[in-house]
Amino acid sequence: MKKIGLLIVMFVSLVSCSNDDSDTNADAVVTDYYGKWVQHNEPKNANDASSNQYSYVFNKDNTFSKMRVYENINVTLTGTFEITTKENVTRFVLTYKEKKENSFISNCSGSLIESFTLDKSRYLVDDARACDAAFVFEKAN
Repeated sequence: MKKIGLLIVMFVSLVSCSNDDSDTNADAVVTDYYGKWVQHNEPKNANDASSNQYSYVFNKDNTFSKMRVYENINVTLTGTFEITTKENVTRFVLTYKEKKENSFISNCSGSLIESFTLDKSRYLVDDARACDAAFVFEKAN
């Protein structure tokens, strides 16, 4: 009888230590990244058309589109992206297929790669802020 009781206790402890919950939560967080992200503006810039000209759409197949709509000119670039998490820091790394405009891809190197960090407020912050590209994006509803 003691052996059966011990087996039951071991089984319950193994089931309670399962990591299924963490996998489910991780999937829920990642799927939240997909969809449209729009340029975030401080209230003082709300009426400035140049402060909300960029947006991104992240697709579940790891492709993205970056759109710029400004002064009746629409520009769209596409590429692939990956989301990495290291030491509780989540980064989006975007790789463009081509470059249409020199200023359209936000980075300090002029390459086809752009990156963002997801901050604690759930905003995507442009990693090119070191070169004065301080764009911030929020998930659209």
